[in-house]
Amino acid sequence: MRWSSQVMFSRPIRWILALHGDVLVPFVYAGILSGKVSHGLRNSPSATVEIDYAEEYPTTLMKAGILVKTEERKKKIVESSRSLAKSVNGSLLLKESLLDEVVNLVEAPLPILGSFDESFLELPRDLLVMVMQKHQRYFAIEDLTSGKLLPFFIAVANGVIDENVVRKGNEAVLRARYEDAKFFYNMDRQKRLTEFRDQLKGILFHEKLGTVLDKTKRIEETVPKLGIFLGLDEGVLSMVQDAASLAMSDLATSVVTEFTSLSGIMARHYALHDGYSEQIAEALYEIVLPRFSGDIVPKTDPGIVLAVADRLDSLVGLFAVGCQPTSSNDPFGLRRISYGLVQVLVENKKNLDLRNALQLVADVQPVQVGYDVLNEVHNFVTRRLEQLLVDSGVSAEVVRSVLSERSNWPYLAAKTAKRMEDLSREGHLQKIVEAYSRPTRILRGKDVDHDGKVETSRFESKEEHALWVALQAVEAKIHGEIEIDDFVEISFVLLQPLEDFFNNVFVMVDDEGVRNNRLALLKRIANLPRGIADLTVLPGF
Repeated sequence: MRWSSQVMFSRPIRWILALHGDVLVPFVYAGILSGKVSHGLRNSPSATVEIDYAEEYPTTLMKAGILVKTEERKKKIVESSRSLAKSVNGSLLLKESLLDEVVNLVEAPLPILGSFDESFLELPRDLLVMVMQKHQRYFAIEDLTSGKLLPFFIAVANGVIDENVVRKGNEAVLRARYEDAKFFYNMDRQKRLTEFRDQLKGILFHEKLGTVLDKTKRIEETVPKLGIFLGLDEGVLSMVQDAASLAMSDLATSVVTEFTSLSGIMARHYALHDGYSEQIAEALYEIVLPRFSGDIVPKTDPGIVLAVADRLDSLVGLFAVGCQPTSSNDPFGLRRISYGLVQVLVENKKNLDLRNALQLVADVQPVQVGYDVLNEVHNFVTRRLEQLLVDSGVSAEVVRSVLSERSNWPYLAAKTAKRMEDLSREGHLQKIVEAYSRPTRILRGKDVDHDGKVETSRFESKEEHALWVALQAVEAKIHGEIEIDDFVEISFVLLQPLEDFFNNVFVMVDDEGVRNNRLALLKRIANLPRGIADLTVLPGF
């Protein structure tokens, strides 16, 4: 909202209280002169309150019935609401985000217990709770023993009120909401879920990428190979294909059209109602997971494949048509989508070749997707993976070290980074970092053959022979998917031979053949961490 044509503020500015101790701080903002007066609730006896000292502000307003501190309001809401729920043998269904919202909607909270007709309990629990929470900011109540929803709710009023009048008003509003929900729900159940799929052609995904029906067809085309990439067996792949043929069909239902946050939830409910297996129904729900930060992730294999396919399709398609996020704008939520993608893979320990998966999805897009776009998407997903790992407590240096080599395999990269962090804290990693740093530093600025060919005939000392033997033993055991613990353990074999080599062998001798041979030997050692981690970015290298 805009005030005085220049000032933007979210709420109407009626007065400004500005005190330093007992001294008024005079200024004008949005056409309002600061003063010593504040205001309570309009229907309270102390509608206007004069504050003499800044320190008296909370206590003075408390006398006027207003709780200034957020934690005090939250405590009162929770304690009073739990007491009311207990009075009907129920337990308060407390959603933290809703509680935070309600706390900041009221100044003098007064929880009120209301009820609704038991016949509405025939509707899906998620539908009833969502209407209460999202549309009315009510708290639901469930049975203490069975956990089933009870026909009661708690609304939080503000200030001195006539409780009976307010209760009846809230009950009437909720009744109307539930009547609407019941109408939409019964209308949906007159059809099978498969009948809604064709209606997805009336929902636009993007003007260059087609409708939601087009998107679901692309997902249906990619999930077989994507499932193979993720290592699923034939039985699961068949189930994935069946679920993909129903994916997102609930977006065309009346309930989801009216209550969009129930997408996935209603798909599961309608699928079960139509007689589909629980695995398919669960996959239809899990395709939307995670929906927000801190949300649960898919746990079933069909659900994981659908969730990954949907996110890859959105990322590749929207990047290809120029909808990349900017520093201040992300209208399609691609950061959230990408973060959710890596979260699904990492938390479910699913190894996926990201470049192959991106190419698979690119091949079915209705627009041309070039290598530059795929590379941009890959880098974008890698940055979200970096954020995920840093959020989980891994140091930024370790994350960058691992992602430099293993970003194409998100789960492998995450597992490596977390274990490297542990090894670093335990002190085991530092010796390996120092060992590999010496060959790398010597090679900097040197022109060494890239084929890494080492001629044993040019060795002039036993230390060269010993290091060569150790190198061959280590090389034979190192591969691209090696666990970081194994890499560290294997690399310990090189520590003593390297120490002896640098103590007794001069690398930069005049004989060009011997010098290049020794540099080639060191280059082979310096290249060992490739595909595992870039140790050069770690402290102490």
